Amino acid sequence: MKISNLLEKLTNLPIWPPLWFLFFFLLPVTSMPAVVNLVRSDVVAAPSGVLLILLLAGWVIPKLLLDGRLSRNSFPLLCFVLISLILTAISFFTDVPSYKFAVPLRSTMTAVLTLFTGLGFFLSAMTWAQDPARLRFAIRILNWSGALMLGWTLLQAFFWYTTQGYPGWMKDIQFALSVGSLYRQRFVGFAYEPSWLAHQLNLLYLPLWLAASITGDSAHERRAGWLTFERLLFFLGTLVLYLTLSRVGIAAFILVLLFYLITRLFFSTRGMENAQRSRFRRLVPLLFLILPAGLLAILWTLTKLDFRMAQLFTINLRGRSDPLLYLAEKLSLATRFVFWEAGLNIFSDHPLTGVGLGKAGYYMPDALSAFALQLVEVRNLLYRSNTLLNIKSIWIRLLAETGIIGFSFFIGWLTVSFADGWKLIRSASSQQKTLGWMACFTLVAFLLEGFSLDTFALPYLWISLGLAGGCGVLADADKAGSA
Repeated sequence: MKISNLLEKLTNLPIWPPLWFLFFFLLPVTSMPAVVNLVRSDVVAAPSGVLLILLLAGWVIPKLLLDGRLSRNSFPLLCFVLISLILTAISFFTDVPSYKFAVPLRSTMTAVLTLFTGLGFFLSAMTWAQDPARLRFAIRILNWSGALMLGWTLLQAFFWYTTQGYPGWMKDIQFALSVGSLYRQRFVGFAYEPSWLAHQLNLLYLPLWLAASITGDSAHERRAGWLTFERLLFFLGTLVLYLTLSRVGIAAFILVLLFYLITRLFFSTRGMENAQRSRFRRLVPLLFLILPAGLLAILWTLTKLDFRMAQLFTINLRGRSDPLLYLAEKLSLATRFVFWEAGLNIFSDHPLTGVGLGKAGYYMPDALSAFALQLVEVRNLLYRSNTLLNIKSIWIRLLAETGIIGFSFFIGWLTVSFADGWKLIRSASSQQKTLGWMACFTLVAFLLEGFSLDTFALPYLWISLGLAGGCGVLADADKAGSA
C-alpha cells in the first residue's frame, strides 16, 4: 500500500470530526483540574491542549504530508521558533544565577514545550482552515462555545449583583472546570482569572464576531433580518468583556474599535463625490469629541465598580519625585511595572541574544529596583514562595529571553500575518473578508494584551492567526484556479 493511500485513510477515519469539535468547543476552558493533574501544570492546562497532541499526530501532520500547504505566515513563525531554540542553546554556555530550588534545565524545557504548544495550535488551525466547509464548521463551533461561555459569565454576574455571592452548585461546576476561583465583582467565565477571560475574548472571539458583524457573513443559516448570531454574540461579548473589569482587556478592545474607525474614515471616502466626502469629513471632529467623552464615562464607571480604580480622579501627583510609579501603586499596577522594569534591565544586560527561554526568572531578583522591594506582593514572592518571578509581558519577556534577534523574528511573523489579513479583507469572498478583519483585529488587540500575559501556552492568538493563515492558502488556491 502506498504511503499516500495510508495517510488518506488515516485522515478520513470517523474519529476525527468529533475530536475537532471538542478541540474548538473546549477552547474557553483554560485550567481544568483533571488536565492540571495530567500534565503537571499549575495554571495553563487546557483540555484542547491534550486533544492537540492526538490531532497533530493523527490528522494535522499526515494532512500536511498528503496535500496540505503552509501559509505565508507559517515561515516567519518557524524561523522564530528555530532562532529561539538556537539562542536558548547558546544560553547554556553562560552561568545562570541560582534561585532557591528551581532547576534551569527544567524551566527551559517547560518554556520550550509551551512554545511548541503554541506552534501546534497554529499549525492545527491553519491546516484545518484550508477547506471552506471545514472553516465554516470551526467558526460555527467557536460561536456555540463562545455563546456558552458568555451565558455562564452573565449568570455569574447575575448572582453576584443580586445576592453578593454564588450558589453552591455554581461553585461546584466552576471548580470542576477551573483551578481558579470565582471573584468578587469580577467574572471569569471558564477561565483561570478575569484577565484570561478578557484575553480569550480579545484575541479570538470578539475579533471573529466583530469581523462577521462588519461583513454580514454568518456561519449559521438562520438570521432575523439584520441580526445574525455573530452580531448578537458581539454585543453580549462586549458586555462580558466589561464585566471582567480587566483594564488592559478593555483598553485593547477600545484600541481595536479605534483602529476600525480610523481605517473606515481613511478608506470609505474613496469613490465618494466631492460633496459627499466633504459632509463625511465634517463628521470627523464630532466623532473625536464623542470618543473622549465615552472613554471618560467608562473610566468613571470603573471607579465605581473596581476598587483598584477608585482613586483615579483623586490622585495628587504634585511634588512627587516618581509620579509614574506612585500612580501605578495607587492603581494597583506597581507590581506589574516593576516586573516590566526588571525585564528591561535583563534585556539591557543581554541585548543581542537574551538569556534563553524560561530563564528570565533567575535573573529577576538582581534586576529588581529598590522601589520593587517596598511592595508587599514582590516581597512575598521573593521570600515566601519558591515560584520563579515572571515578567508578565510577552513583549518584554521576548526581549529579555531572546534578545533583539528573537524579538525581531517574532515581530516579523506578526507583520506578515497582518499583511496577509489585510490582503484577505480585499477578497471577494465574505468568509475570507471576515477572516482578514479577524486577523487584523487580533493583532491590534495583542499590542496591549501582550502587556498582560507572558505565556506561549494560551491558544487564542495562535488559533486566530492560524485560521486566517489557512484561509489565505484557500484564497491563493481560488486565485490560481481562476487564473
